[in-house]
Amino acid sequence: RSGLMARDAEKDEGLRRLGGGRWQTRDERFTIEPQSGTWAVVDAEQTDDLGLPLVRGPFKSLAAAKEVIAAARDEAAPASPLKDRAPAAVDDEAKEPRPTGSKAAKDAGAAKEPEEPEQPKEPEEPRWFRDLEPDDRRRAARLIQRLTEAGASDAEGIVRRDLVGEVPAIAAFAIARAVRELGSDPSVAEIVELLNDGRDAGLSVRWRLVDGDGRPVRLDPDELDAG
Repeated sequence: RSGLMARDAEKDEGLRRLGGGRWQTRDERFTIEPQSGTWAVVDAEQTDDLGLPLVRGPFKSLAAAKEVIAAARDEAAPASPLKDRAPAAVDDEAKEPRPTGSKAAKDAGAAKEPEEPEQPKEPEEPRWFRDLEPDDRRRAARLIQRLTEAGASDAEGIVRRDLVGEVPAIAAFAIARAVRELGSDPSVAEIVELLNDGRDAGLSVRWRLVDGDGRPVRLDPDELDAG
């Protein structure tokens, strides 16, 4: 079934496989990314209220995401769900009673200062993030963005466990993604080679098998097949 979906994806909208379960149109405008069992469509030509690439979804199937790409080429950008979060400016002038008589005449010639709309507050950074050194904060922000783009459902939690808890959570995510990229029926040799020594350049991590003393362990795929 996964092979059939791959062939359909290549025909519809000229999609090509990027790896990590992601697909992209030939013109590189749309990217389909997996997100916790669903699919999202990232539009590189349209942006949301924060100036980031517009994300459509989630969609229950890859086919549904492809249908949205075809429709999105002919329609205007949908309203961002973040739009309603910005507080509206309060029109104090409309709420105040209008002056009458001499006061109205006096106020008529007075210049009115424009009111500044209330600006939305920036979300407060988590404490663990604020406690990092400046270089580590920049690295953490970069990793959170890359993990989110890779489809991680809890990118911030993965980075926190890795940088603060000293748990190789980013490498674990990268290995799991690499295994999924092998398809539904990988060979023993493919899995062994992946686990022996691998890397994910996008997430800046490497991994290899070691024993309890940290010594590298190298498995021979031919010996496993022979057994």
